[in-house]
Amino acid sequence: MRLLTLACLFLIHTTLLAAELRIASAANFYPTLSKIVQAFSVETGDEISIIRGSTGKLYAQIVRGAPYDVFFSADSARADKLVEQGYSFNNSSQVYAIGQLALWAPQAQSVQQLNALLHSGNFNKLSIANPKTAPYGQAAVEALQSMGLYEKVKHKLVYGENISQTLQFVESGAAELGFVARSHVNDQLFFAIDTQLHQPVTQKMLILKQTKQPALAQRFFEFLQTPAITEIIKQDGYQL
Repeated sequence: MRLLTLACLFLIHTTLLAAELRIASAANFYPTLSKIVQAFSVETGDEISIIRGSTGKLYAQIVRGAPYDVFFSADSARADKLVEQGYSFNNSSQVYAIGQLALWAPQAQSVQQLNALLHSGNFNKLSIANPKTAPYGQAAVEALQSMGLYEKVKHKLVYGENISQTLQFVESGAAELGFVARSHVNDQLFFAIDTQLHQPVTQKMLILKQTKQPALAQRFFEFLQTPAITEIIKQDGYQL
């Protein structure tokens, strides 16, 4: 009986020591964030759960009271808006990455072929993220407009709920090519979209006011800025 009591006390003590952080993350950063979270958990023993989605939908959930501790936005606008609306723990947000847009098709033989295919319009469907809720989708529209191609291809666009679904449309063959986050295809052949063709995809994060784990959230933010982690972010196709 005494052993059972001691075991129960040990489990309670362990549970109290291990904190959990809930991070709402834009879909584009999910693969990179998963690597970072794993490294952080190994080092600290703290648990982190990631809820991914489009920036617009996650923003709406936060405003409605979703129990998240941290928000990794795919843009700066909605992160800054949350600060203005009083949802930030320390009344601030900070840049964690600059996203890059890429044109991708799984069967492409060269970068030149990808670029030529886009300009020729010789395809049935082009996948982009929903520009109303996903910053990468807005960047794709701006890039097409800058290239003088939007009116030519707008009837061929298929919209993913977020950048991950946009990639899935191309992978499944629902679209022949797509504008995706470079981080998702960084180890494959892709055509890098000139950043001068669209507004920068400046991605910001903030600790939410409702968090019950502010100290843990701050430690995680500091962990993100260590050399090993910033190198992971850059290797995954982001600028800092």
